Amino acid sequence: INISSIEHNVKEVVRRASEIGIDIAGVIKGTTGDIEVAKAYDRGGARWIASSRLEQIRGAIDAGIKKPMLLIRISMLSEVPEVVELCDYSLQSELVVIEALNREAKAQGKIHNVILMADMGDLREGFWDKEEMAEVALRIEHEMENIHLAGIGTNVGCYGSILPTKEKLEELVEVAI
Repeated sequence: INISSIEHNVKEVVRRASEIGIDIAGVIKGTTGDIEVAKAYDRGGARWIASSRLEQIRGAIDAGIKKPMLLIRISMLSEVPEVVELCDYSLQSELVVIEALNREAKAQGKIHNVILMADMGDLREGFWDKEEMAEVALRIEHEMENIHLAGIGTNVGCYGSILPTKEKLEELVEVAI
């Protein structure tokens, strides 16, 4: 792996993205959590270090990376203590897990940020019922002291082969409104 090329490329992507108000997460999953890649993302200016693997996030933390950590999949109930311990942000689509995250964040004296996931037909993860998603967002905002609603998201181009089209983005924006 050419670490200097990765760092250079990350700096360029971050520069271009920042010009249009986009922040970048450096996803280390594709390199099985390689610490040198994580450090290159960090030095390159990625806002978050992200993985779907908690052990990879732990490795980045243990290596001294101070960036916010993002879990890029929904959590299992059994993982809630570790998710709160290691991750500043996580993707979520089940109220029961979010409630458990709230309790655990309180126990650990933290605020945990969640991104609510909307399923747009990819069949991967997320709320199918957008009214239910809105109700969960309101519960987070009004009832959960240790959960912060950081935003909404979707997964496209994965399991169900739903393409990331302008129409899908407009649909996601409608959900947010």
